[in-house]
Amino acid sequence: MKNILYIAPSTSVKGGISTVIKGYLNSELAKNYNIFLVSSHVDGPKFIKLIQAILGLVETFFYLIFKKIDIVHIHEGNIISFKRKFYYIKVVRLFECKIIFHHHGGALIDQYGAASKKWKNRIKKTFEEVELVICLSENWRNNILNIAPAANIEVIPNSVRLPEVYNKKNNNCVNLTFLGLIGENKGVFDLLTVIKRLVDNGFIIKLNIGGNGEIKRLHKRINDLDITNYVVYLGWISEKEKDLLLRKTDIYVLPSYSECMPMSILEAMSYSIPVVSTFVGGIPELVSDGETGFLISPGDLDALYKKLEFLIQNRTLREEFGEKGRLAIESDHNLDLTVQRINRIYNSL
Repeated sequence: MKNILYIAPSTSVKGGISTVIKGYLNSELAKNYNIFLVSSHVDGPKFIKLIQAILGLVETFFYLIFKKIDIVHIHEGNIISFKRKFYYIKVVRLFECKIIFHHHGGALIDQYGAASKKWKNRIKKTFEEVELVICLSENWRNNILNIAPAANIEVIPNSVRLPEVYNKKNNNCVNLTFLGLIGENKGVFDLLTVIKRLVDNGFIIKLNIGGNGEIKRLHKRINDLDITNYVVYLGWISEKEKDLLLRKTDIYVLPSYSECMPMSILEAMSYSIPVVSTFVGGIPELVSDGETGFLISPGDLDALYKKLEFLIQNRTLREEFGEKGRLAIESDHNLDLTVQRINRIYNSL
């Protein structure tokens, strides 16, 4: 049985990569291989993150020396994550292990453009020298090839386990949900502005927000817009809480400015929820505009308003979009199918 070492954020970290890792660890992969997890990153203050990065390097040495690792599967999300992983790769190369570099982040291209020449060269060299790069969409394959033309890339979209089918109860109030990092990049402040406009025009709605980030700014914006009766901030929610929330959600909204392939959209579609999002990253490969939801240009508040207004007024269309979205997840983004592809890669290496 092959020994596989995962180098990734701790499963306690709040974010999509941790969700992916937990999915792999609770799948057939854990039965087919001996998988060891090194946590390269944890949530917390900078000095805690630095200590964890150092401990992770020490732990990596331990596994490489004593567990005879065959494949190292590295999970990376942005340029800060990349810089951490660069030193892990240096260590791994001392032991001549096969390396899979799994790119999850949505902002790397912009960050790459602002990086120093030294780090641009390191990013290019890493993508081209590892045995395999996994990315989440064709859009990101092209992005990486623009940086590193010689990279060996395979596209494996994110995936989820399908929840049980259920029937939504009739409700006069239309429930909208946003899950993600609270900040400019995810478009949540744009969404609040549009919610204010919808409320002022008489629509009976409620927006549920889950996530961490700029919480004080979020509350201030909600108060300034005078929409406290229509927006509920839930904090970072558990899996059970998320299940209950998605079961009562009518529309999922993620008006992001950059993404790779958001797990939150996959999860929403698996619950038969129509999605309103943006033409960025791998989202257009996931959400079919006009079939499973609507896509807009980032920052286009008028378009966001019109698409939400249309779905709020059309329950039948919401249900139709939701059913098509569920089928799309079942056929193309089912975790069991992804596990089969990862299994094939591990065997081929």
